[in-house]
Amino acid sequence: MSSAYKAAVVRPDGPPSPANHQRGIGRLRLHSLTGLRFFAALAVALMHGFANYELPVVDLGFVGVSFFFVLSGFVLTWANAAESGAGVFLRNRFAKLFPLSAASLAIAALVPVAQNSSALFFLQSLTLTQAWLPWSASSFNPVAWSLSAEAFFYLLLPPIVAVMSRFRTKELTGTVVFLAILQPVLGVACQLTLGAQVSHFITYNLPLYRLPEFVVGVALALLLKAGYVPAHTTQLSAAAFATAGVTLTLVADFRHFAPWWISQTLMLPAIIIVIWTAARRELAGTSRLLTKPVFVRLGELSFAFYMVHYLVLGAFGILVGRWAQGLPWWLVPPALLCAAALAWVANQFVEKPCERALRDVFRTRSGSQHKAAQNALPAPGVERISEHLHATP
Repeated sequence: MSSAYKAAVVRPDGPPSPANHQRGIGRLRLHSLTGLRFFAALAVALMHGFANYELPVVDLGFVGVSFFFVLSGFVLTWANAAESGAGVFLRNRFAKLFPLSAASLAIAALVPVAQNSSALFFLQSLTLTQAWLPWSASSFNPVAWSLSAEAFFYLLLPPIVAVMSRFRTKELTGTVVFLAILQPVLGVACQLTLGAQVSHFITYNLPLYRLPEFVVGVALALLLKAGYVPAHTTQLSAAAFATAGVTLTLVADFRHFAPWWISQTLMLPAIIIVIWTAARRELAGTSRLLTKPVFVRLGELSFAFYMVHYLVLGAFGILVGRWAQGLPWWLVPPALLCAAALAWVANQFVEKPCERALRDVFRTRSGSQHKAAQNALPAPGVERISEHLHATP
């Protein structure tokens, strides 16, 4: 076990570690989680590529989006991303997501891969608000709806972390269990009371419905920072629920029976265990495969790959008179390889340089405003304040 992790460990269900220990642990980048992002993005891409064939397991790729939401809450909380204030955090997330989102939107406007596209939907996609309405959620670049959900999560992250950081470990574990139950209950209510199209939108695209997955990730990161060690019975219970969920999902999938919202719910315990175990193993120094440079690099490319893969599938579809999710099987591998190559280009020449440039702009403006605020105070006032401070006992 690494020394950094030992410093954070406390007794099971004990109080959280001091804040300085949490900040120190949160500075450690968990490369294994970066590697896992690649597999989640690949699962989504394979599902879209082979959607026409309803292949068991492959058609469960939408679970990768749930994985992304839980992982996003976990990673941002683990890295103390919001500790510098909501303004800095939101600017940094804007610098990270907006350039590639805007670039892929521009390509989608030129290479139409979605039928329900209009000037209004373009504006919604540009401002990452498309996931709030059923008719705009899948417009232009259909996979970008998840960024719209993420943008909503980012607005809420600073207050969520501020509140949940005060929770004890029992309250955090209770939050995870409560939210894991809440989502399927809401799903059942929607399916029983609303029409098929509306209930599909709510239980798949609507950011409010997806929020519990993100908050589960926040709670997991705070538990790990607190050095929480699950009791043996807790570990056995979690393993049993995860195993049962995966088994039921696979059986139902092979019979083409379970809808998406049930599969998301059943797979959530497994997602929690995968993220928790990967993080614990890396902190303990026992992670090997996922921390290899090749997987870390693939994970770094996963966002670009996720954003461009549907556009490339759609472009191939236009060439052969099909749509993005209706390609012949033999065209899917070359299309995804082209998407991977385009993702590398996008990462190298759009995502990374634009993020650096925007962060520099924000940093320069912030520094200029801070300096202007200092210079705005008249000199006599500075002298009086200084004298008062020196006179204070």
